[in-house]
Amino acid sequence: MSAAIRLPYVSVALAGCALAALALPEGLQDALALSRAPLTGGALWQLWSGHLMHFGATHALTDLLALCCAAVLVEADLGSRRTLLLYFGAAPLISLTTLLAAPHLVAYRGASALAVTLCFAAAERLWRDRHLRAPLLLIAAAFTAKLACDAWGLQTDLSGLPAGIAVAWQAHVAGAVIGLILALIPQVRRRAPNATA
Repeated sequence: MSAAIRLPYVSVALAGCALAALALPEGLQDALALSRAPLTGGALWQLWSGHLMHFGATHALTDLLALCCAAVLVEADLGSRRTLLLYFGAAPLISLTTLLAAPHLVAYRGASALAVTLCFAAAERLWRDRHLRAPLLLIAAAFTAKLACDAWGLQTDLSGLPAGIAVAWQAHVAGAVIGLILALIPQVRRRAPNATA
């Protein structure tokens, strides 16, 4: 008998908020998207809200499908509370890293970097199963190829972005690194010797 898949409530709620944001007036969507000028003026909420804004329905559905697929693996393992903390902590780190790594970037919208964070957190856990290592390496190679195409400005049409909008690949790199770091923290804690006074 196989274990039932637990609904990733936090991730589904996040996806629901992102879909609802598509109905907001364009001016409000712009105010919630991560933008360099307003952020430097004190709009700190954009560090989080930018991940809920998208450049249209196709972009949102593409990002949110990836997010929810990864969430099925990760949220069941971490639990809803820790997944919420992961989102809350990863979002501003991804935003700040992206702005630092891409000084030309005017605005960022999308949940794809959060999806990448979850994917890499899940990959670390799945790596423990030797039978999954070859497929994980293939997925990592495909991810690296996609990043290279995005970095070189080659359109892959996998992101659902409208014409003229480039993928902020720096956000995906940040999401991958943050996902691995967050996944490895418990292992480091388990291996650390207990300090005694």
